[in-house]
Amino acid sequence: MNKELIKDRLKSKIVWVGIVAQVVLLVALFNPDIADTIKIAGASVVEIATMVGLLNNPADKENW
Repeated sequence: MNKELIKDRLKSKIVWVGIVAQVVLLVALFNPDIADTIKIAGASVVEIATMVGLLNNPADKENW
């Protein structure tokens, strides 16, 4: 894969939303102090944000 293409993809705000969403989900799921219903609701929101990050065109950081 072309280095410039990878750099362009990493400049996309939407891609970073997806990456951050996954990190937040992992931290929340392994925290025993958070109630299960909050984990489920949070995981749902985070997964939607992740799908938005995955379904866009990351090569075009301004448009979908």
